[in-house]
Amino acid sequence: MATRSVPQPPYSAELLADLHADNLSRELSEQLWPAVHGDPEAQRYLRSLDEVSAHLRALGRDDRIIHPMPDDVASRLWQWAEELGPAESDQEPTARVHETLATPTTSVVSLGERRRRRMRVLTAAAAAVAVIACAAIAITAVRQDSTVSPTAAPTTADVAPGKDLDSTVALGALGRHDVRGPLADATELAGCVAAAGYDRTVLGSTDIAFRGTEAVLILLAGTAPGKITALVVEPGCTAAEPRVLTVTDIG
Repeated sequence: MATRSVPQPPYSAELLADLHADNLSRELSEQLWPAVHGDPEAQRYLRSLDEVSAHLRALGRDDRIIHPMPDDVASRLWQWAEELGPAESDQEPTARVHETLATPTTSVVSLGERRRRRMRVLTAAAAAVAVIACAAIAITAVRQDSTVSPTAAPTTADVAPGKDLDSTVALGALGRHDVRGPLADATELAGCVAAAGYDRTVLGSTDIAFRGTEAVLILLAGTAPGKITALVVEPGCTAAEPRVLTVTDIG
């Protein structure tokens, strides 16, 4: 008869998130924690969740935060996170809570492939965490303005000549993909990003007016949880010619 077993490495991002949030049964949690403590990748992922949780709690106590996140930004953020979905929806999960020992497996997956699957899942989860954390960071830059509704968001950002890209303006592009011209094509956009020297997940893109000229703002996943890179390029950016105007790290 098939018996229930404790999930074994590699652990899925969903399982680790449930363990971190105390959403698993007491029995399963008590069995998992010792095993997870011995897995370096799982420990790194759990530490990133701890860091984001601590940062968000600190933001909640920050007196400078006087407005909630604009509704349109929050909506795009959660829609983007939902669309991430599983990294490999047509393949077997990396760690099944109801995995059985007595049922023989009919296929063999190499260790290298299992590691690649695990990293794809963790990368997607980390990108979602980065977006949520940086969106919270952006709230600190919002100030009371009696003439503009806090939920209003222009379709095209405008950065005045001589000024740097503001994080609040940049994060307004989260989840948006409303670029006109050649970079409206996902393949062309990816080629432009690669030519600029980045191999990261695109979190959003939009047309902007940068220092008096037309430009395209591209948001990329940062190098660590809680960070985002804002890449501004000319509309003519291609895989052969990046035409980068500025790069700003947020978070």
